[in-house]
Amino acid sequence: MEYFIDICKDEDLKKRIISFISGCADYIIDHIGNGEGQIGINRASKSWRGLNSSSILEPIVKLYKLTNNQKHLDFATYIVNEGGCHEINLVELAYENKVLPYQYGVSKAYEMMSFFEGILEYYLVTGNEKYKTAVVNFANAVMESEISVIGSSGITHELFDHTKQRQTVRQPDVAQETCVTVTWMKLCSRLLEITGDSRFADQMEKSFYNAYLGALNTSLHCEAFA
Repeated sequence: MEYFIDICKDEDLKKRIISFISGCADYIIDHIGNGEGQIGINRASKSWRGLNSSSILEPIVKLYKLTNNQKHLDFATYIVNEGGCHEINLVELAYENKVLPYQYGVSKAYEMMSFFEGILEYYLVTGNEKYKTAVVNFANAVMESEISVIGSSGITHELFDHTKQRQTVRQPDVAQETCVTVTWMKLCSRLLEITGDSRFADQMEKSFYNAYLGALNTSLHCEAFA
């Protein structure tokens, strides 16, 4: 809905969308946090040390840009300070740049990339260069260790697993899911805008012409999804 606002020409509809999103976010803020009776963001899910819950960061920051409501920025700050995972601070790991993403201790690929998209948006709001450095370090590490010859990642389902080295290992199950491809392209697009580094354009091109188009289903027949 936030991305739709960018192309929406109906000003009344925009206001109603922002009001609705704010209501959803405010409900979450009332129930998630470190306060009495609240649940920690990284305890709100039993999966992946709460990484999937922390991936809400990007829309929260974008909502702050729409509302200028300090409450929304404060909640984004809370998510950032929690580090993205229970007992693992992904921001610090990326900033220190001593290990590769598959070694972080949690390896869910598209949620992790989505979380770092949020960190990048948080950098644009706060101007704190540490966060930009962390995201660039993370993206470079993904390029170095995770992106396959077709521009996706995850030989083991949608997990970071040192794909660049293991991409020729035959797997009997799902590999290199499209969700990873699209999220990687989205992160690269944002980094290209912010850094001007053409390598991110190269990554998007490789992913689009290979992993994305190769997985695109152009049939609308129900049998295709059976």
